[in-house]
Amino acid sequence: MTTDPTQLRLPRGAHLTAAPTIGAVLLTASGLAAQQPTMQELLDRIDAQDKRIAAFEQHGGNTQGAAGSDYGVDYKGGYRIFDRNGPFQLRINGRMQFRYVGFDSDSGGMTSATPNDRNDFEIERGRLEFRGTFLDGDTHFYINLDADTDDNHHVIFHDFWVNHEFSEGFDLYVGKAFFPGSRDWLSGSTRTHLADRSMATTFFRPDRTLGIWAIGEPIEDVHYRVMIGNGFNTTDLESATSSGSQIDAKFAYAGSVWWDPLATYGKGYADLEQHEDLAVRIGATVTIAQEQDGQLPANQEADAIRLSDGSRLTSLMVESFDLKMGAFDAAMKYQGLSINSEMFWRELNSVSAPSMPTVPRSFYDWGGYVDVGYMLIPHKLEAVGRFSTVQGSIRDSHEYAGGFNWYVDGTHLNKLTCDASKLDGSPTSNSGPNYRVNDDGWLFRIQWQIAF
Repeated sequence: MTTDPTQLRLPRGAHLTAAPTIGAVLLTASGLAAQQPTMQELLDRIDAQDKRIAAFEQHGGNTQGAAGSDYGVDYKGGYRIFDRNGPFQLRINGRMQFRYVGFDSDSGGMTSATPNDRNDFEIERGRLEFRGTFLDGDTHFYINLDADTDDNHHVIFHDFWVNHEFSEGFDLYVGKAFFPGSRDWLSGSTRTHLADRSMATTFFRPDRTLGIWAIGEPIEDVHYRVMIGNGFNTTDLESATSSGSQIDAKFAYAGSVWWDPLATYGKGYADLEQHEDLAVRIGATVTIAQEQDGQLPANQEADAIRLSDGSRLTSLMVESFDLKMGAFDAAMKYQGLSINSEMFWRELNSVSAPSMPTVPRSFYDWGGYVDVGYMLIPHKLEAVGRFSTVQGSIRDSHEYAGGFNWYVDGTHLNKLTCDASKLDGSPTSNSGPNYRVNDDGWLFRIQWQIAF
């Protein structure tokens, strides 16, 4: 017969001076009761634990710190650590774009003499982001660490800044970030319609730079972003080294404005919101930059400028030039349909190449892209097509692309993209969208974007 431990108790008035045998049994039973809790005690402990868990969840996971500060940890758009009694908040996000890339060069095309086909996997953007507030609720910080397997697996400070929001119409930033020169560029790489940006955007856009900028919405639905930076393309360049400077002594200036005149446009190009009312966005961007001492190695920022045949401007022994660029963008979303477009105009003038007097004094290029997407299954499956072109005095290039997006959870945080692009002589080279100068053939990409 199994003994019920709840019954192993000394009877009222019992004495340990009883007979030795009975005493030994009682002492043994008493020891067992001391070592093993009763069933009722176990049930009481479980009930108390359930109450503590419920109270913890009710307060968002908050606990009292050693100094009495009320802090918490939760997930809200990212993993958060926050102080409910002060301004400190830290949010951590991460993203990975795991991508297959294939390229099949055309027979008789520009790359056919020395075929450079591709068939490989890569992690294009492995990023860890830290953002939050400190000092007060209007003072923010942001740090973006980036590691690409096609960039020697190096981890770099991709973006970092501190900003203070004085008002809704004026938010002041200092640090390193996008130099505004294109809507497609400013929209970021998370919400692109295909696996990456268009050939035209890659050719014309600037890069990141250090500087000071402001963002705001001074009038309802009218936004702006203006910046003074070290240069048109000075990302990861040094302002001073033991051998001199990698950038010149002249600043670059850019300003962008955009307007959502109808319904709220939202973020990204796809109509994941399934707009019931027509949403429209139009905008324009102007960029001015003066470059001096363009001949390498004196000024590496000028080395990023390419002509319409893909050659670098510095290959012509150019020592100085001025860059002016304008862009106009228009986009719409309506019931799963989305159309996005941007046109670019770029002029390189006052070109000086004393050692090569036959070099033209100016170069003029233009181009743009149009992409169209339609949600075959609302919030889930989208078909996309794109055309982009670069037109110049030396050569014209085109890109024809198509593919689809599968939004696994209805957002860009878990998205599968498959696309194919026909290139007829790329004028640009960038590992992000996988373009290489003179590529003539088919580019295939399959990408899984996963983020938290």
